[in-house]
Amino acid sequence: MQLTPPPLPAGAKCKRCSGRGQMRLPSHNTIFCSDCFLLFCRNAVAKAMKKFGIPRETDLLVAVSGGKDSLAVWDILNELGYRTRGVHVNLGIDTFSDESVRAVEEFASSRNLPWSSHSIADLLGWTIDEIRPRTRRSICSICGAIKRQMLNRLAVDLGYGTVVSGHNLDDEAGRLLGNILRNRTQYFDKQYPYLPSPHPRMPAKLKPLYRLESHELRAYCHFASIRPHSASCPYARGASSHKVKEALNLLETKMPGTKRDFLFSYLRNRKPPQTDLSELRLCEKCGAPSWLPVCSVCALKAQLDAKRGEPEPRPEG
Repeated sequence: MQLTPPPLPAGAKCKRCSGRGQMRLPSHNTIFCSDCFLLFCRNAVAKAMKKFGIPRETDLLVAVSGGKDSLAVWDILNELGYRTRGVHVNLGIDTFSDESVRAVEEFASSRNLPWSSHSIADLLGWTIDEIRPRTRRSICSICGAIKRQMLNRLAVDLGYGTVVSGHNLDDEAGRLLGNILRNRTQYFDKQYPYLPSPHPRMPAKLKPLYRLESHELRAYCHFASIRPHSASCPYARGASSHKVKEALNLLETKMPGTKRDFLFSYLRNRKPPQTDLSELRLCEKCGAPSWLPVCSVCALKAQLDAKRGEPEPRPEG
């Protein structure tokens, strides 16, 4: 991952302090020096926290993967004075997960921040590497469901009411466009950067980076001396969400500000959704909130355990 921003022409000046310009933001038609750019990013998160009414004394559990976005949001919240704790979900993906843990450990140690790592193997008895060849379902959707349930459980066990994730402007705009293209109207209500807690065992979900683009967060890590895990998940290659983001990036290149206008126009005048809990129940096996007698994660575990001992399927092709 290339974190260093492209060089600007000699003589380029910061629009805020007139110092040497180091970061161009086409969507804002401006240039910043490194210090003013870091302030710009922190102000963007501060605006999000103010909009959602999250006071400084709120204890925040930050989901950290080791990538640029999660480490950047953890750093910014810490700089803004929020009380945070990092939590890492180890997926058990060959060397990828080991490198992710190292990135989180290095970052947390350098800033003396509390954190802990938790393996999905402890929850399920299976890693993502072991699950993938044993199911025909999308491994990305399975992984997402497992991580959501693990984060819910960890938040309850550790006493946190709010979980923070590193989803950025590109992620949110791409998700919105993908849902519109496929007419997935059932997901529109949850298309909001802050979801209040609907149940004691379901913490509030917060995405403070929704005002910042992916390339801005790469630059933030560079200027803030953060070294994230640079590799992408090997199982995410070819995901449709990547193609949607590529389309948005093409439009952004031709018309700077497109992603921001697209997402913000959708969010304008919207409020955090209210979840209908009339049909919610607790999973008969693990006690997690579920719409069915047995939650999806426990159902998956039962399917996998039924196959335990069978030879691992050969890779396709």
